[in-house]
Amino acid sequence: MSGRTSEQILQDALLREVYRVAKIGTWEVSSEDELIWSDETHDLFGVDRSDFGGTIEEFHRIVHPEDVERVRRVADFSDTLNTHFNSEYRIVRPDGALRHMRQTAIVLRDARGNPLGFSGVVQDVSEQVETEAQLRQAQKMEAIGQLSGGVAHDFNNILAAIMSAAELLQMEDDYDPDLVESIINSAKRGGELTNRLLSFARKQPLRKTCVDAVPLIRGMAPMLDRLIGPDITLDLALSDQVWRLEADPAPLQEALLNLVVNARDAIDSAGKITLSCRNASVPGPMGDCRDYVEINVIDTGSGMSEEVRQQARDPFFTTKPVGQGSGLGLSMVDGYVRQSGGQIHIHSGLGKGTRVALLLPRSEHTAPDPAPRRTRANQGNGERVLVIEDNVDLARLIQRQLSSLNYRPTLAANRRDALQAAAQAGGFDIVLSDILLANGERGPAVVEELLALYPDMKTVFMTGFASDDQTTPHAFGEPKVVLSKPFKIEELAKALR
Repeated sequence: MSGRTSEQILQDALLREVYRVAKIGTWEVSSEDELIWSDETHDLFGVDRSDFGGTIEEFHRIVHPEDVERVRRVADFSDTLNTHFNSEYRIVRPDGALRHMRQTAIVLRDARGNPLGFSGVVQDVSEQVETEAQLRQAQKMEAIGQLSGGVAHDFNNILAAIMSAAELLQMEDDYDPDLVESIINSAKRGGELTNRLLSFARKQPLRKTCVDAVPLIRGMAPMLDRLIGPDITLDLALSDQVWRLEADPAPLQEALLNLVVNARDAIDSAGKITLSCRNASVPGPMGDCRDYVEINVIDTGSGMSEEVRQQARDPFFTTKPVGQGSGLGLSMVDGYVRQSGGQIHIHSGLGKGTRVALLLPRSEHTAPDPAPRRTRANQGNGERVLVIEDNVDLARLIQRQLSSLNYRPTLAANRRDALQAAAQAGGFDIVLSDILLANGERGPAVVEELLALYPDMKTVFMTGFASDDQTTPHAFGEPKVVLSKPFKIEELAKALR
């Protein structure tokens, strides 16, 4: 008989269970440098007792090579009076798994202060480290999002003025068509760049609709074939039984285009890019299953190291030479997918190619009928339009555009000017207002005051940047039209009609 009571046995069993759940193990180092691990420590390190000889050198072989020297330095107490130490390091288990460990120990000394050995605990904190990394990533993206939003607002105002001026030049009898077209195209490209900035920061409003992914991908195939060149094969592995998904189709096409370009660039010479599509049910946080449509872009290229894969979605991160990549492609895709309520997963390895999986929410709605083609700009019928825009140059150009469309515009730069103009005119037929105005004023608040006085006025908003809740058409109590800067005169005409 061991002499231990049933209560002591139960307490030991409970303690072992606590250690197991908390992923904690204990260890000791004797004065003869013999290393003794508890059963829990053996489990954490993935090393069987029969395979461990109890030497510190064996332990160091498990530690990640980049952390070994630091572990040695922290634990060297032979010439110090320290009584305890803390350290964090990574281990590579025999099965290849990388784990993050946190260790606390005390130094056992004799009466003269000479070290006799160590005794400590070690805990697997891999999940905590991953959570902290995700939090830092979220904070970084939020900071970049705030910065990019401010830049996009001012930049889009400038681009809108440039595009408006160029389109007004097109109305003149004698103008250089090549020069004006070049200006308009450059403004469009600038707008696309700011849209990418807003997309990866998840600040670009989406116009979600029911999308049939299979025809969308098949429709892109001829363009993608030309894009990747003759040495790379494009393979479509699509099923006709795929659910419809809920997404904004235009940025979805741009996201797929970005992924195919990345796949092409990852293939040195000949290879294959596969686009596949399937239904996927993914367990949710509450144990329920959520339905997605999974779109995969798979390449046979060089693949990524784990370090590159971890950074691949960071804004401005790129492995391409200077001038050949902005580092916004995957960032934009990541922002778009997350903003759409979906998930993105990157699977890759050096020499193993890459698979990027986009999971977008399943739609329960019916796909809309195709919109009728507009053959010409909608003209006004002399309606009075109040333009609330604090950028003077842009406001004047919009004024000229409205006049050319047979509207009668009046300009206001702020709340005071808008209320004064409305009072003098007895109200307007339409209010065309920017969302963000100077000195902290907000277009929706100004429009709300105007509508309280003149409830029959119609409203169109413009934005160079605003978060989703500020630009969603239903965010102002009833449906509203929102124009994203820079916009073409045809888009302005359509919005006003």
